[in-house]
Amino acid sequence: MDLSSIQPFLDWLTANQQWLAAFIVLIAFLESLAIAGIIIPGVLLLFGVSAIAGSGTLGLSATLLSALVGAVLGDCISFFLGKVAKQRIRGIWPFKKYPQWLDNGENFFNRHGGKSIFIGRFVGPIRPVLPLVAGMLDMPSMRFVSINFVSALGWAPLYILPGYLFGM
Repeated sequence: MDLSSIQPFLDWLTANQQWLAAFIVLIAFLESLAIAGIIIPGVLLLFGVSAIAGSGTLGLSATLLSALVGAVLGDCISFFLGKVAKQRIRGIWPFKKYPQWLDNGENFFNRHGGKSIFIGRFVGPIRPVLPLVAGMLDMPSMRFVSINFVSALGWAPLYILPGYLFGM
């Protein structure tokens, strides 16, 4: 997938820049959210909206904060969904069709514990699954939120700065 597939959205956002921060939050949220993060081209979208922000539309601090907020919220929602639904998650799409996604996440979590939340933030295929698995496996909530926040502090610049600098 290349930028041409999302160009109409980027064109609209360029014309409606008052929505830029909100869409950065939304894209980072969806990129981190279980199931949605598997489907949407979050990295590509973040690059595109960050480039628009870097063109002078939105300051770097506001851009990074928007991404941070969205990422933390997406992972927290996924975590609490896992806490509430537990093993019932295995019966819903796409996990019913691809049970190995949860199995791989569980194995990774069992092997690395809390570090898996930090590491997983930076590894595309497991990023949206690990918070869900952490909730399913009853990781303490405050521990999850703390690690989630710290990892998002590193994730936001890593995923935002390339597009932002390109836009400048």
